[in-house]
Amino acid sequence: MTRVAIATIAFLVVWAVFTTVFAASANKPEVRLLPKWLWVALCAVVPFFGGLLYLMVGRPLGREPGGLGGRGKVIAPDDDPNFLRDISKKLKQDEPEEPKDKGVADDEGEEDDKKDGEK
Repeated sequence: MTRVAIATIAFLVVWAVFTTVFAASANKPEVRLLPKWLWVALCAVVPFFGGLLYLMVGRPLGREPGGLGGRGKVIAPDDDPNFLRDISKKLKQDEPEEPKDKGVADDEGEEDDKKDGEK
């Protein structure tokens, strides 16, 4: 009997903390039916039923994509056109600029090599 009572009390404490924190972390304008502060108080004062009511009728629905609840679609980076566009821009910026007159740069390099090698 005592094991069941301890398990029940532990469950109620965990449930009360979870639902109270969940209600407190919700966006104020998205909470339904009652004001946010009242839901938090209800979850803390009436642990099981207050939390159950909040989860059933008071919590935000989360209709926007990418919101809480994992309802938004996740796109892999190699499939995301914005990511690919940004990467290509960064790669173009990081490329070293080539000299405009390649012949002049090559001739000067050869002359330097000859001067170092000759006495």
